[in-house]
Amino acid sequence: MRRVAAATLLVAAAALVVSTLALPFSAFAAANGEAEAPALPDPRWSVDDVIAAEGAEDWTVSRDGRLAAWVKTTMVTEEGEQKPAANLQLCRLDGEAAPGSASEKPCRPLTRGPGERTDPAFSPDAAHIAYRSADPLPDAGGGENGGDDDKPQLWVLPLAGGAPWPLTRFDRPVAVFGWIDSRSLAVLAAESPTAWEREREEAGDSSVVVEDAEREPPVRLFRVGLDGEVERITDNRLWLDGLAVAPDGRRAVVAERESLSFEFDARVPPRLYLVDLATGGRTLLLEGARLLPYAVQWAPDSSGFYFVDRRSNHPLYREATVADLWFYDLAASSPSRLPLDPRGLGGAYAPTPDGVIALEASGVRLTPVRVARTAGGWERRPLAAGHDGQIQGWELAPGGTSLVYKRSTAAMPPQWWTARLEGDAIAAPRELTDLNPSWRAKPTGRVEVVRWAGALGEEVEGLLHYPLDWFEDGAAAPGRTPGRRPLILNIHGGPAGADYDAWDFDWADPVMLWRQRGAFVLQANYHGSSDYGLDWVTSIEKRYYELEVPDLEAGVDFAIAGGLADPERLAAIGWSNGGILTAALITESRRYRAASIGAADVEWISDWANVDFGATFDNYYFGGPPWEIPEVYIEKSPFFDLPEVTTPSIVFTGTEDRAVPPHQSWSIYRVLQQVGKAPVRLVLFPGEPHSLRKPAHQRRKVEEEMAWLERWLWGEEGGGARPGARRPEAVPAGSPLAALLGRAKAARARDAFGVEAGGVLAPETVPFRGLAVGRFEVTRAQWAEFDPAAAPAPGEEELPATGMPFERAREYAAWLAAKTGRPFRLPTAAEAEALAGAAENGGGGGNTLARWTGAAPNPEDGAAIAAALAEAAARLGRAAPLLLPVGSFPGTGDDPLFDLDGNAAEWAAGDDGAGVPAGPSADRADDPRGGESASDPAYVGLRVVADG
Repeated sequence: MRRVAAATLLVAAAALVVSTLALPFSAFAAANGEAEAPALPDPRWSVDDVIAAEGAEDWTVSRDGRLAAWVKTTMVTEEGEQKPAANLQLCRLDGEAAPGSASEKPCRPLTRGPGERTDPAFSPDAAHIAYRSADPLPDAGGGENGGDDDKPQLWVLPLAGGAPWPLTRFDRPVAVFGWIDSRSLAVLAAESPTAWEREREEAGDSSVVVEDAEREPPVRLFRVGLDGEVERITDNRLWLDGLAVAPDGRRAVVAERESLSFEFDARVPPRLYLVDLATGGRTLLLEGARLLPYAVQWAPDSSGFYFVDRRSNHPLYREATVADLWFYDLAASSPSRLPLDPRGLGGAYAPTPDGVIALEASGVRLTPVRVARTAGGWERRPLAAGHDGQIQGWELAPGGTSLVYKRSTAAMPPQWWTARLEGDAIAAPRELTDLNPSWRAKPTGRVEVVRWAGALGEEVEGLLHYPLDWFEDGAAAPGRTPGRRPLILNIHGGPAGADYDAWDFDWADPVMLWRQRGAFVLQANYHGSSDYGLDWVTSIEKRYYELEVPDLEAGVDFAIAGGLADPERLAAIGWSNGGILTAALITESRRYRAASIGAADVEWISDWANVDFGATFDNYYFGGPPWEIPEVYIEKSPFFDLPEVTTPSIVFTGTEDRAVPPHQSWSIYRVLQQVGKAPVRLVLFPGEPHSLRKPAHQRRKVEEEMAWLERWLWGEEGGGARPGARRPEAVPAGSPLAALLGRAKAARARDAFGVEAGGVLAPETVPFRGLAVGRFEVTRAQWAEFDPAAAPAPGEEELPATGMPFERAREYAAWLAAKTGRPFRLPTAAEAEALAGAAENGGGGGNTLARWTGAAPNPEDGAAIAAALAEAAARLGRAAPLLLPVGSFPGTGDDPLFDLDGNAAEWAAGDDGAGVPAGPSADRADDPRGGESASDPAYVGLRVVADG
């Protein structure tokens, strides 16, 4: 992002140190005593892995430490459109199966289906879970009222069994809530519409008055009982924000906004109050202190509360800060700062009975520590963790022993674990989640923490991601220095953000797709980044661009000087502040072959008033508003240097972006398009804010960007060779020409379809719906590697191998697995049916009897045709004369699979383990009146699959 939200605070001579090597995912598993995933360099990472990845969010632990609840995010398809879904999950933390689980798994789903359910919270007695959702509300007649995604309400689910029910039916969304006791909750929500608002709505008036404090509805605190009874606790006129209820249920901490323009100008800060939940009385806290608390959490004994404050050296603005952790003691009516590392809090913290555990900032990794209250104040101690350096977030039970935490590295996808907090150590870790199980079989490659000398000669830390095939393929492209590969400079947002040794793979940064294509990826924590202390993060105040750009350029020089990056194939990519710096780089350097610029500023005068935080950001980094120092704003604007840009650039923006105005992207596009020195493409995402939300738009961004890089970085125009053309838009899907272009992408070895693996000619596989599936049926040339006696006649090498019994087909799959080291097998009957169905839905129109005859024959005609074919086979000396070379007809999918809807039927394993010839074949056609004819054994072959 352009700047970091508070809740997320989380050249050869320049090659100073290359520190800890991040191992492949399977190696991490082995190092920690886990079962090592099989080596499976294929299937490859796909755009679906980016867009439809499972996630785990909103973790909470019950007070007794027995249970944890969380939100599993997935992608579902409704009416042909992908949409995000979020459902509650329940885990048992004592090693037993989750309550209500039919298996021995520690976790089970509590809700299912489309829609989003978020922010789960256990009641004090752990009998209920409350959560927010925009699910349809049941009406008095037993039906449902339509849900409103903009107005989530408070729901409660009983853990002993039964359906959830809505506690609130407010006209406005429930903003935040917390349990008061086991029968009631505190809820923050805006008041109901006034008569004036209702009149405007009835008149269809959707006009907006900006920062209309007079009519902005107050946000108040309510008490809501499990019986649905609602009571106002406060009668404030302004806008409450944030809520933390004390464990004893007597008090809560809230903030009250006093200005609707505070985000823009930082002039009138919110005030912190202690609310008596019985009377609604409020006590002002921290009056006169220059503290802006957020992330408030109470001590388990309700004696006080912890909070985070962003410390800055600027008297007004808090754009570049270090996060400090504080404790407010109610008895003493005063705050005290906890003694963390000078770099501050880098991630989550959690209260314990005697203090907190916290994740400190320490560069690319977070450091776990324990801070305990003592008679003399506070004592900070190291916290021993078996997964030290791999923990990015955690939640702790109020009792202080049951812990859940997120574990990942840049080369290891995230999972959540549970453990016990025992003194100053994390003990008995155990994995809880199984997110994205297919990823376990995919390569994650090598990632290094690297350092180089940047601006002012100061050390810059970053991450260097190697190409995924680096160990398997050191061969150089023609005319290239051996071993050198393209380099993508991937620039983080902020600027007060950071890149971590943590999993980073999403629509904004599809790193695995770039690495899979053969590129190095360099990420740099340039001057102004967080997690390196106050001096580093504030170093670019009034020096915006001046240190960051040299840092980035020195990092690229470092990768080139190390003999890794090809200086002729460089690209820069970034979103928000990353896009801003990308635009600046290409105005100062001509060495970049391609650029992807997402949501970026290039002209700062118009930025100032058109951004929700324009004054706080621009006044801080440039030194004042544009009417005071117009020359600085002009000097700092790359807009005026865009006419000299020669780097082919693709530009992205959401049309409703309030963090970087969309007109800035138009400015980049129009200058480059009008001057004509650099190819340019502008992609607009209608209705999208700063961060893309719609899965279809996220997918489009990734696909557009990959196509741009394919053309300008890897393609002939980028100095490289392309592995195979994409299907042009002018070629209809499912056409014979599409089939031809698809077959052109297929791997070949020894002048035949397939790949060289384990010393044999093996089938090529492509990822499809969670499986690695043979692109074609096993060919006769491939079968002959297993059975030399079945060597094909000249010209028949690419025909599907057929005529073998099921057991022989299964022996081939086992032999192939042993030879290649990949877990090949025959598909199950259900998998084979799904594959055939996918081809049918795709309209491929493969090789079946209906194709040969023009229509599906009835049983009598079928019998006559079978007899005629038998006679023809005898005369031609071919047992299956209707078979055609594999891939003769259109395939299914973007990276096509062929012959799923015809040619040979394929052996599959039924539920009883017996063989089942699955799918259509050249001698068989579905009977529209029901039933289907059986394939002749000469038309039954096989296709291999592998999990993952």
